[in-house]
Amino acid sequence: MRGFSKGKLGEPVLNPSYLNLTKDKAPGWGMNGPGVSAEWSQGGESEWNSAAASADETKATLYQDLEIPRAGEYNFWIRYADWANKTENFTVRITQDGVAVLNSEFGAADLVDPHDEVSLYWQWAFAWDHAGTTLKKGRARVSIEIQKPAEARRHVDCFLLTNDLDYKPSGRLKPDFAAMRHLRQWFETPRLMGSLIATAASQNVPAKWVRLQVVGRDFVMPWNISTSFWSLYDKPADQRPLYPFSAEPLEAFVEKYKGAREVPIFQSKLVVPVIYINNLPEYFKEGSAFLRYLRETKSAFAILINYGSASMSPADAQAVWKLLTGEFKDQFLGWISGESVGYVWDSAQTDLKIDPSMDRRQLLEAHRVFYTNALARKWEALFQTQTGPMWDKLLPAQSTSSTSFAHALGEWGVKLLGMETAAVQPMTAMRIAFTRGAARQFGGGFFYYGAPNFGDTATTFTNSQSFAGPDYFYHTRYGSAMGPSLSWYRKSYYLYYMSGASAIYLEQGFDQFFKPGPGQHPFQLNPLGRITDEFMRFAEKHPNRGTPFTPIAFLLDPAHGFDMTDYPHWPFEVSQISRGDRALRELFGVAYYPGLVLEGEPAMADRQPFVSAPFGDIFDVIVASDNQASANSTGPISPRPSVSASPRPPISASPRPVASPLDSYSLVVVGGEIKLTPEWTQKLSTYVRNGGTVVVNAAQRMGISEEFIGVHATNAMAESDSPRCLFAEDERLPSLNGQMFRYEKVELKNAKPLIVAPNGDALVTINSFGKGTVVFSALPDLLGEDERMTPFAAHMLAHVFSDATPLSVHGDVEYLINRTADSWVVTMLNNNGVFKPQQGLAQVNRNAYVTANISLRGQQIASAIDWINDKPIDMQGDSKQITVSIAPGGVAIVEIRAKL
Repeated sequence: MRGFSKGKLGEPVLNPSYLNLTKDKAPGWGMNGPGVSAEWSQGGESEWNSAAASADETKATLYQDLEIPRAGEYNFWIRYADWANKTENFTVRITQDGVAVLNSEFGAADLVDPHDEVSLYWQWAFAWDHAGTTLKKGRARVSIEIQKPAEARRHVDCFLLTNDLDYKPSGRLKPDFAAMRHLRQWFETPRLMGSLIATAASQNVPAKWVRLQVVGRDFVMPWNISTSFWSLYDKPADQRPLYPFSAEPLEAFVEKYKGAREVPIFQSKLVVPVIYINNLPEYFKEGSAFLRYLRETKSAFAILINYGSASMSPADAQAVWKLLTGEFKDQFLGWISGESVGYVWDSAQTDLKIDPSMDRRQLLEAHRVFYTNALARKWEALFQTQTGPMWDKLLPAQSTSSTSFAHALGEWGVKLLGMETAAVQPMTAMRIAFTRGAARQFGGGFFYYGAPNFGDTATTFTNSQSFAGPDYFYHTRYGSAMGPSLSWYRKSYYLYYMSGASAIYLEQGFDQFFKPGPGQHPFQLNPLGRITDEFMRFAEKHPNRGTPFTPIAFLLDPAHGFDMTDYPHWPFEVSQISRGDRALRELFGVAYYPGLVLEGEPAMADRQPFVSAPFGDIFDVIVASDNQASANSTGPISPRPSVSASPRPPISASPRPVASPLDSYSLVVVGGEIKLTPEWTQKLSTYVRNGGTVVVNAAQRMGISEEFIGVHATNAMAESDSPRCLFAEDERLPSLNGQMFRYEKVELKNAKPLIVAPNGDALVTINSFGKGTVVFSALPDLLGEDERMTPFAAHMLAHVFSDATPLSVHGDVEYLINRTADSWVVTMLNNNGVFKPQQGLAQVNRNAYVTANISLRGQQIASAIDWINDKPIDMQGDSKQITVSIAPGGVAIVEIRAKL
């Protein structure tokens, strides 16, 4: 919506509920954010952010312009915070042609019983209320207005406008949107979908997919070091731990494992030490125990910089710099920067030159200049010598902004991209696709920054961070019964490892052992530690995990700025959500169906992050960047010219060889709003001529020749709601009818129609171009008038996503496929059966086993081995497929070899 109050940079004002700000601190409508205990105990906002205004605010307006597809009677529903025995009044107005057709006050009376369980806890509960109106077809504006003070803060989550007068929303469940309904009906009764991919996926691994070696190794686990260890380092080996890693309580750890070579977790050669930047002067002083350790063991190491700093004399600083860039250069993994790009944001208010009038490419360029100069200043101040930004040694591990910046960071010079995925962020596999795609495109790797967070709670078995008492009632709550489930923790390990992560770093790595009470119990691995130890034994036994097989890429603009869960939600702080963002959200919602549906369920770590998508985790995300990864510059950076948005020449009919990340994929889907330069239109042309398949829509055709897409655009628009598919009439499809949509009328040249409107107008076409295929949709952004994916667009995508891999996996599982030199490895997650709210122990439905059937297309299976249990799988006389049973919340990893 528009109308949020803005800060100094043009970003939305923040007004989080737990601060209960007055209007002088947070004027107008602000962003409430992803919430704290009160919000998450109710399942959270319907998506991520919500709007909030202070109780004493008297004048503020949010608004959104809509297209009303049909005239008739409508109900307007709105979800907001209903405070017990208090007013939180606001007014909703709908206007058409300047005339108010709805003017209704909400929040003047309690909707929820003040003695309701949730209301008793937090003094408020989310509630739905509605008002009816008559609307005509055409434009309308919905305004949410504050006209007077109230007794409690105003907190609005979402609204719904529907002509289904019998529909009553509940919680944060969403209506059965047409495209999601179509996909559900299709997947409930699987049908053959003739694939539109021109060339079958190669079984070979492209060179760009080869993982980056980290300090000469395929996989490592950086681990926090205990500062107490170094005071013990001079003691005889039988009086101290032999491995310098953190555990709590340290005294019990030392007592049990002093002198021991066999220590759970820490005995692994995968583990490498991480020190905190605050300890840099002490640890890198000549003669220190840490330097002796590095020289004796030749171990790799990293430095964590979260919220830290160090101060050294010029001589000491330059001596440390000389060690890091000289003697230990090949051992130094880099600067781990959790949830931040280098912790330089404090200077953004003065040094980041952005404003809302800038387009996204200009905003991204401004961020490059800011971060590069700020990092160079930060390191120069620390080491008191010219260092440059050290992009190649920075290990940024953003959470909510990781998708927005993954490719940019790779282009700027980052070699190991981190990502943190808290247990409330939807579609973990989608986020991996962004990060892995960026790593592959720019020649780097990626790692998982693990933190057991679920909203404002976290699973911990530690005394030092057990925030569960009344002091933390309204906000952070950490403890053994808080946060995500143990199955989330375990599945995250295997998902990231098999998805190609080069490293896994645990933010709370010290929390793996405990001495439980009451009573006397032995010092031991805690539940998290048992999971970690099991995973590390698995990783050591299966170092040849193969390469993630992802034959489909989404091609986005390099400055797309897209993230489903950012805070504040505006891309690059000041660029408000656009139709292009909605197009990307809906596009990924189809690829990872039913991810957008699961968002409406009660928030749980085993449902929203893990999605059992029928297409599988078979995607990467790349960007149409014209720049190579930046060199590690040593001086300040000046803005470089932004890419022009001027009209481009059409795709040339004569290809010329150019380096392209497209060549690694069988299919490329152009997504969202994108500015294709002449170089990129040429790359698309060459890619298709050589046998690739491209999907593009009417909103993206500028600069693309008619020869390429095979149709002539008439520049006229038409409207419909009931298309039909001409491809394989015997599919007996669920109806493609749904919401109204406006499409571009085209005339066929060389293309053939796949989906048509009732009047015969082509809505989706297929064009042969060289050895490849171009799939074109006349529907701009693939969105209907409600800015949701249409059923026929979802059906078109199903045609290109189906049968994209040499393996077929059927079952209610999340799965990904890896390729080794002589086998296939299938990872499967059962995301059912574990119900773990943010506070309290999980409930397990032990009947929620799932089975998955795996087959090789056109080949027989010679053997199959269960990697988790190290057992062969019984073929039961059938060499065409195998069946695997997976426990609730469980993991199965199966290696399959084909008969030669």
